[in-house]
Amino acid sequence: MSKWKWASAGVIAALLLTMNIMLFGREETTAVEAPRLKTAGSLERNFIKEWNVTGFAQSKNTFDVHYNPTLGAIKEIQVSEGETVTSGQTIASYENNDIEKELRSLKRDKEAADVKSNHYSSEITNWQSELSSFDEDKDSADTKVMIQKQLADAELEVDLAEKESSVLFDEILEVEKKLDELSIKSPVDGVVTEVNGSDSGKPIVEIVGQGNYEILAEVNGTIAGIVKTGDEVQFTTPAAKKKLTGTVQSVMPSKKDQQFIISIIAQDQSALTEGQKANIVIPEMLSANAVSVSQKAVINNDGKQYVYTIDKNKLYKVEVSTGLKQNGVVEIKKGLKKGEAVVMNPSKVFVSGEPAFQLK
Repeated sequence: MSKWKWASAGVIAALLLTMNIMLFGREETTAVEAPRLKTAGSLERNFIKEWNVTGFAQSKNTFDVHYNPTLGAIKEIQVSEGETVTSGQTIASYENNDIEKELRSLKRDKEAADVKSNHYSSEITNWQSELSSFDEDKDSADTKVMIQKQLADAELEVDLAEKESSVLFDEILEVEKKLDELSIKSPVDGVVTEVNGSDSGKPIVEIVGQGNYEILAEVNGTIAGIVKTGDEVQFTTPAAKKKLTGTVQSVMPSKKDQQFIISIIAQDQSALTEGQKANIVIPEMLSANAVSVSQKAVINNDGKQYVYTIDKNKLYKVEVSTGLKQNGVVEIKKGLKKGEAVVMNPSKVFVSGEPAFQLK
């Protein structure tokens, strides 16, 4: 019987030894796997809220063409709303019969003076030919005198006709200038946005020039209190393939109660057209240069929040005060400094002061 007791005791001892070896082996394995513990440094970052508002592009180059009654009545408006015009293009014209009548009369008088000049120029040619063929021996002296007189008279008539033609030419230019003023030219390349009658009291034509666009957006008081002149904002348009940048020029009260108009000048003017829609992103700084960590690093325990830091291969449990949360990142208001290493896979079973390599 005693022999069986000793045999049983031996089996039990062998089992205990085997268990100890297994436990020891597991601890050794844990020590090897522990360095796989994930850590990351706490960083400074800005927490920003983005407000999205809608605006529309509007050119600051707006030109109004007004009716001038001293030039006569409007004869014709040659453009329509929405039409694209070029600088110098005739967009409307006045009717002034007196100026047109005067121009016709001057042109007739100049034409008569030119005909007279041409006639006497031919006479000069003829008399010069007669004089060159004059025979002093055969022809009488009186004939020569007569030829010379006719030549002199023709030269005088040509001179008078040319002077008259020159004066009439200058007068025609002046009247044509007046007539040209009856044609209203577009001052810029742009788009016709308004066409009115001469008796409407409004500009007969309004043109919005290309370029120098501003984006106008109506916002509430909250957003108006966020932005200020000189702030940089980003916006997109349906035609743009990337985000564009603009600068806030002004924030002014709107005609609507508690509403404001924000004016933004785009850096890239070529990206805008009149009336184009723009989606504007206005940033609001909620917290600048705030110490932050991944939300995965923070654990809740007994109504408090903690992170685990590692210092000199030891684990320390640190109570923290959190704030804003954005995109999986949380602001640490108190308890951490920038650059401290925090554990990314913390557990409530971790013990503060424990060697880091013992963690599972």
